[in-house]
Amino acid sequence: MFRYLPFKSKKEDVRIRHRELKMLREAHHAPLTVVHISDLHLGFNYSYEDLLYHITLINQLHADIIIISGDLFDNIDHYHNPEHLIPLLKTLKATLGVFFAYGNHDQRIHQTERISRLLAASDIRLLVNQGTVVHYDGEPIFIGGLDDIINSGGNVEQTLKQRHDDMLTFLIVHEPDYADFVRKFNVDMQFSGHTHGGQIRIPLIGAPVKPSLGMKYVQGMYNVGDMKLHVSPGLGTTHLPIRLFCRPEITCLHIS
Repeated sequence: MFRYLPFKSKKEDVRIRHRELKMLREAHHAPLTVVHISDLHLGFNYSYEDLLYHITLINQLHADIIIISGDLFDNIDHYHNPEHLIPLLKTLKATLGVFFAYGNHDQRIHQTERISRLLAASDIRLLVNQGTVVHYDGEPIFIGGLDDIINSGGNVEQTLKQRHDDMLTFLIVHEPDYADFVRKFNVDMQFSGHTHGGQIRIPLIGAPVKPSLGMKYVQGMYNVGDMKLHVSPGLGTTHLPIRLFCRPEITCLHIS
C-alpha cells in the first residue's frame, strides 16, 4: 500500500539507523559516535518544530561528532527571520563539534555570507574547502568539507593540504557521485546527502527521479574503491512535500 507522507505532520516518522564500522587507527575504550544528517530544507514544509523534535532525538545519541552535509535551508531568502533558529541550533550537542559543508541550495543564492554568520553564531563549524583536526581519546581525526560541487566546484587538494596521509580522514561533500573523484585522495569516508534517498521510491524499481551528481549513489553505505561513502536520505523535502517509501533518517555511526 502506498503511503504519501506530508512531511510537516509526520516528523515522528523519522528513522534512527545505527551502523557499525571499523576504521580507527588505535584501540579505544569505546567506539567513536558520529551522527550524520543532511538536507533539512528549512522553510519548505520543514518547520522550527520539526527541527526541535529532531535535535531532541540527535542529542539522545550522545554524539562525539555531528556532520550536516548541506542544504540547511531550502532557500534562506524565503525563510522569515532565520536568525531566530540560532538558540535552537546551539543546543546540538557533540563533544568534538558540529560540522557543516554547503549544499547546492546553500550556494545557488547570494546569501552564503548570511548562512555563514548564522552557523558561526550557532557554534556550527562551516568547512569550505578546508579542514580541521579533532582528537578522539588521543587519536587525531581530520574532518574536511568541500564547497558545493554543482555551484562552486569544490577543491579537494586545497581541503586536504594540511592533512597527514596516515590520519583518519572524513570528508563532507554534498553531492555523493563526486566520490568517484574523492576516492583518489586517500580519504577514509565521504559524507553526502543531496539525493533525499530519491524522496519518492517505487518498490522493485527504486527512485525514478534523481538529481545531478546523485544518480549513482542514492542512499546508504557504499564502498567506493577503498573509501566508504555514506549517503544520508535527509530529513526534509524539496519540490514536493512528500516522501514515498523513503523515510527521513538520522544515521548514527559507531566507529571502532
